[in-house]
Amino acid sequence: MRAKRMVLFVAVPIIAILIVAATGCDSGYDDDYWYEDDHSYIKRLYIYLNVADEDGEALEGATVWVDGSQQADRTLATYDELGEGFPSDWRGWRYNWSGGWYRFDVRDCSGECTIEVMVTKSGWESQRTTITFDEWDPDEIYMRQTFVLEQRVDPTGVGSVTDAPQAPEIISGAQVTR
Repeated sequence: MRAKRMVLFVAVPIIAILIVAATGCDSGYDDDYWYEDDHSYIKRLYIYLNVADEDGEALEGATVWVDGSQQADRTLATYDELGEGFPSDWRGWRYNWSGGWYRFDVRDCSGECTIEVMVTKSGWESQRTTITFDEWDPDEIYMRQTFVLEQRVDPTGVGSVTDAPQAPEIISGAQVTR
């Protein structure tokens, strides 16, 4: 009797493994990822912002919005610099806000996502920029952007939203080492 229990104890897990190996296991994982040419529908976006006043000084306390969602962290009063893990032309670039990773599924955007990043601060004109990517873009995207906010002429009035002075710069995660 003891020998029969031992055989069942060993045989049942082995049979279960063989069944899963033969029939597969549907975890939903393949629905989220597409492996042809190492691309997936899922994109991870990392953002670094230099938010400054007209004199180039870090503008503290500005609110950042990513794809319509207000971010909890505000811009800092001092700058940090991108370091060794970034390509040489990005090293030393100064930022006072960073966020990510943000997850986007290009299937939710009809195959091409356009993400708006906006910076607002009471008494200052707001600025925005956009980044667009699709399923063929790298799975990890790093973005850096400079915003130069100007004080409103009428600080109590509703200011307009203008485009950032230049387009965002983007690199793939393959160019960043951690």
